[in-house]
Amino acid sequence: MAKPQMRSPSPGLTLGRASFSSIRERDADFTQTFTSSKVSSYSGRHNDEAAVVDEPLSPASAVFSVAQPPSPSPAPSPSPSQAADGTTAIIMRLPAVPGDEFEDQTGLVASSVARRDGFNRSLAWLDGDFQGFQDAFPRDALKQRQDSLLKLGRTQVDGSHANSDDADTAMQGVEDKTQDDAEDEGAALQPFEKLPIEVYRLIINHLMLETPPNGIDRRNVDLMSLLVVSRPLYGKTLEALYRRVTIPHSRIFQKFLSQIDSDPVRGTWVRRLDFSHFNPVSLFSTASEREAARNLTAETLLRCLDRMPNLQEFLAQDYLDSDISEGVLRKLLTGLPSLRALDLCGCSAAPFRNAFAALTSSSPSASAPAAAPWPNYLDIQRLSLHKCITLPSSVFEFVLPKLAHLTHLDVANTRITDAALHSIPHTARITHLNLAKCSLLTADGVIDFLANHPAVNRNSLVFLSLGFDAATSQLLDAEAVTRLLPTLPASLKSLSLKGSKMDRSHVPRLRVLSKHLEELALGRCLDVGDVNALVVPPKHVSAAADSTSTEAGNNNNNKADWIPHTLRYLDLTDMNADTLDLSSLYLDSRFLDPITAPLEVIEVSDDVFKRVSKSKGPLTRMGWRQSEIGSRSWLVRGSHPAGQGVTSISGSFAMENGQRPWKMGAQSWGMRKIPVAHAKVGGMYGSYMFGRKL
Repeated sequence: MAKPQMRSPSPGLTLGRASFSSIRERDADFTQTFTSSKVSSYSGRHNDEAAVVDEPLSPASAVFSVAQPPSPSPAPSPSPSQAADGTTAIIMRLPAVPGDEFEDQTGLVASSVARRDGFNRSLAWLDGDFQGFQDAFPRDALKQRQDSLLKLGRTQVDGSHANSDDADTAMQGVEDKTQDDAEDEGAALQPFEKLPIEVYRLIINHLMLETPPNGIDRRNVDLMSLLVVSRPLYGKTLEALYRRVTIPHSRIFQKFLSQIDSDPVRGTWVRRLDFSHFNPVSLFSTASEREAARNLTAETLLRCLDRMPNLQEFLAQDYLDSDISEGVLRKLLTGLPSLRALDLCGCSAAPFRNAFAALTSSSPSASAPAAAPWPNYLDIQRLSLHKCITLPSSVFEFVLPKLAHLTHLDVANTRITDAALHSIPHTARITHLNLAKCSLLTADGVIDFLANHPAVNRNSLVFLSLGFDAATSQLLDAEAVTRLLPTLPASLKSLSLKGSKMDRSHVPRLRVLSKHLEELALGRCLDVGDVNALVVPPKHVSAAADSTSTEAGNNNNNKADWIPHTLRYLDLTDMNADTLDLSSLYLDSRFLDPITAPLEVIEVSDDVFKRVSKSKGPLTRMGWRQSEIGSRSWLVRGSHPAGQGVTSISGSFAMENGQRPWKMGAQSWGMRKIPVAHAKVGGMYGSYMFGRKL
């Protein structure tokens, strides 16, 4: 019997570099728990891996494997290929039909006789020993499926990238066969195979995993198994594997591009192209080696986009910025009518800056002398230029007026100006807005925009970040905060005023906001007593409830006091160790007490966290724990999970896992970056969201 082929261990940290940090949320009942690695969980354990490998798991994998010599044992061994979630080079290892021969990319000619013998042995094993398969399908139906799979063997062979006409027609509801064959196959279909494609897609959504359970396990094992059940399920499942493409390194991109070059229909299935896990250093130690490989360049990226006309989400990051040319940008902004989400987080290289500046200039460039005129409006709804620090202000003044349907805008740490901000069309309905560390903005311009612009003053705003690093700059002084707070809508769930100057006069207005906010980042110059006033009911509330005061103002204040806050997260990083020392934290403050529920996460500065680390006993006894990742640290309520459900218990307080629709897939609190696609937190996006300071 052939020995099982073991997976290789994860690549060492030496393959990464200091600037790449893959941070993902841990799948657990604990909130605010992360794992960090210098290598993405999508990085390959083998150089020949594919982001979407539509080959099955063992034991059925032997039926479809022609890349390995046939094993004399009836029980096949696990396939060594690493299947990454989403999609890239789809390599279907299917049996060749007797009499045919194929040659892969390395020139290796496989013997059709050996493939036929190995395939027959596999069929004999299926027909005899695999009782579970027999229970699921009658013997006659099994025979028909065997014949069908033999025909399907002509479709896709590893390395040849042959067109898969059967799979394509299955997905589009067109069957290129005779009427008699169609009737025979239709009569043999099981009820599950006859489900409409709309129902089947709903089922597939429950099987599709954004990330693997850990960094070693295969992705989408359930979908891999469905591929070998029957022809109808193969076609329907194959489309699902192509919908979300994840590219961890350039070799996978090259395989994926070769696949959609040879089979253009599959390119039309792609809805998301995700480079958030991309790390070229996992394959090449120097930029010259990467350039020599020519796997991922501006030209190949543009060719890839040309073959994905239905692309809806394009997610990039700073490891890709040198490959985003003027042609790529023009294609993304004007050449993909279905594109709704564009994330260029961290892109700041000189080629990227020059390409964007040339694209938005009035005169045609050398690379696009006869480019079509710009449309009046773009279809993009969610745009992230998070930390694109080198883009000139003219880029924002050119692009933002064309975003008539804008809902998500992340321009943190960019050169956006008041004029560009106010140029957003009135038809936009912004729900997420990140203006953190935008040094060219003014307090008057921001307050006027939030108070009067139709894109944000119609109770649509859910997420707002105006955070600054007080050590370097300040947007809002105390007077500006006084003018800002009354303009904030009741729809707001997350508000960051970090770095602003506050005083005690702002506490009443902040208390009103705390009745609907779930996240609040406070500014500087507040003390522990001011924070207590936000989350701890005043001692005189009970007495005030029985009072027969005739003053309307007092009655209104008492009613406001009775409304419990909804805060889950507080950012107190502007309070240093002198303001928030251990005695203040454990004795003077009340926000660690059970009475402050549902508050469950408090972000603190580094010096406060270090002092607490030296005295964990009181923190544990109060039902809290410490958590940190990257350069951020939190105090989190709940020492132990209560079970396998979605909540954990601390005293009488049930903590949720933090999932909210407005977080778009994130569970933890206090994200610094706005997501533009519904996805699990991971890769470089996880680092920008939860691992870095402003």
